[in-house]
Amino acid sequence: MREESDLSLEVVILLVFGVFMLLFSLLLFQIHSGELPYTPDSTYGLFLVIVSFQVVTMGGKTPFGDLRRSWIVIILGICTAIIGMFACFIPGLLTTPVRVLVGILLFAGGIALLLQLFVSEGKARKWMKIPGILQHLTIACILVYAMSVVLGLVTLLPGITTDPQTAVLLMIYGISFFYLSWCIQKTTRLYPPEETGNPE
Repeated sequence: MREESDLSLEVVILLVFGVFMLLFSLLLFQIHSGELPYTPDSTYGLFLVIVSFQVVTMGGKTPFGDLRRSWIVIILGICTAIIGMFACFIPGLLTTPVRVLVGILLFAGGIALLLQLFVSEGKARKWMKIPGILQHLTIACILVYAMSVVLGLVTLLPGITTDPQTAVLLMIYGISFFYLSWCIQKTTRLYPPEETGNPE
């Protein structure tokens, strides 16, 4: 227990996303039945805070791909966190803006990441030629990015799915994050970063 963990910050944040989505999916069944109270603003706000933490701490890693770390990126991350905090602290104040913002981040970000995955020479096109963990990494990225697009649509167009259907999608999304975090952790142990590109 006292041994130092070799988990990277990226893997830890992906695990947090996975836990968030999986827990939300399980609670959504009880929320749908009326057993638990629910405020969408708080959920969206917490999601924005986690995304902001990723952007600020990981040097330009955003829902739209890797950007050069700059003050603009950091300031945008902090502003997004502030919006998320307001949504958590005062439900009802930013109901529509936070829902739309989360929907855009998921939908547009998922599409952007999918395009980068297949267009970049150092990612899927290279990974799929190497049997083993890099092929798993490609599949995991596709799953996470595709589910981001689907859930982005669900968020932007409320009512296109029922709560139980959304819960199942969130469960798949959460499991996909766990799969991706495992792939990235194993990949970084087997290959130096310059050989594989950056999966997230």
